[in-house]
Amino acid sequence: MKETIKKAAAALFAEHGYAGTSLAQISEKVGIKKPSLYAHFKSKDHLFECIIQDAFDAETKRVEAADDLYKLLESYLFLYEEDALFRFLLTSSFFPPDFLKKRILKKYDEYLQSLEEKVKMVLPSDSVHTEDAAIMYTIILDSLLVELCYGTRERSQKRLDTAWRVYEQAFMKGQKKR
Repeated sequence: MKETIKKAAAALFAEHGYAGTSLAQISEKVGIKKPSLYAHFKSKDHLFECIIQDAFDAETKRVEAADDLYKLLESYLFLYEEDALFRFLLTSSFFPPDFLKKRILKKYDEYLQSLEEKVKMVLPSDSVHTEDAAIMYTIILDSLLVELCYGTRERSQKRLDTAWRVYEQAFMKGQKKR
């Protein structure tokens, strides 16, 4: 039941934000009475904190398992449409509730750092510009995520394709093509 509650709450928080989501909405979506939520979570804040931790953990595992930088970026297009936990992560990172703002922004920064480390691991060790490549990769990701939130999937794909073509030319000469 705890996972069912978190899944429903993540979808509602992603759609309506922290302030726009009530425990009554969550309990209704799950099909339980509101007081039953307290058997699993101390408060709405506690529930939100548990979900944000799950979201960052899941995303960190995805990054660690990735071996193709383009496919990792491309996967965000699908995640945004199909994975409520990822949408929750994204909307909560861009618009965190005040009580968690510093912690979420710190976790998001750690996440971006893990992405940069992944890029450095995947690129050839003799590459002179691995630091620049790592930072540029996260810039492309930021652009893509903003476009997913405010634009369309088609524009997101176009932005990714163009940015990746330039990225490959600048940083991946001699690498295996995707």
